[in-house]
Amino acid sequence: MASQFVVQTLGTVILWLLSGALALVTALVLATGSLHRGRAPRAAADAVITLTRGVPTSLLVVSAGIIALGYPAPDWLPDPFPGTAHGMVLVAWAVTIALAFGSTGHFAVIFRTGYRSLGTARHEQAYLLGLGPLRRLRLMAREAAPSTLAPTGSRLVHHLHNTAFAALFPVADLFGWVQQRANETFDISRYAMVGVTGYVTLSLLIWALCRGLEHWLGLPATRATRVVHA
Repeated sequence: MASQFVVQTLGTVILWLLSGALALVTALVLATGSLHRGRAPRAAADAVITLTRGVPTSLLVVSAGIIALGYPAPDWLPDPFPGTAHGMVLVAWAVTIALAFGSTGHFAVIFRTGYRSLGTARHEQAYLLGLGPLRRLRLMAREAAPSTLAPTGSRLVHHLHNTAFAALFPVADLFGWVQQRANETFDISRYAMVGVTGYVTLSLLIWALCRGLEHWLGLPATRATRVVHA
């Protein structure tokens, strides 16, 4: 039982890492597009942001999983999901992409708000320094960090909770393990407590990671930086 718990928990961590990374990268692209001077790129980015914020993540995961169930997993598709049968790898990737899509719009708004909070003067100074696009992005990200890290951390915790939707399909995750053991033993309270402990522990690790990043960047610690696990 202990080994199965570890594998299922690792499956949740992999789902969170892959989908979270994809969501953050896509959100950065969308936030950049929504700030573009051109009307067409801005309208397209805003439309995707609005769509991803408006559609429930559960609906995205269910739709993606059901569609993927109808197709066999290709042999070339990588399988980073421990505990998930090889035949379900395509479903696992579909769930991962759906989870990322469910958080992308929220991250994009956080990044865009942080950028706008810097004010016009900061933006003009960055351009006058003559820095390249990447160095300018790093500079602006560092300047916007005080207003973006806390909500980003909170959303990452919420994103972890959303990985429980993977239990709707044969994809290994912590919540699926809780359901399976509760159904097999009828000891619901025990396994529910184990699951809660697991999710709280992972949430605290995410919180600690974000606080560590704030410390590394030399940001002042404030009440606003506390991650709300709700």
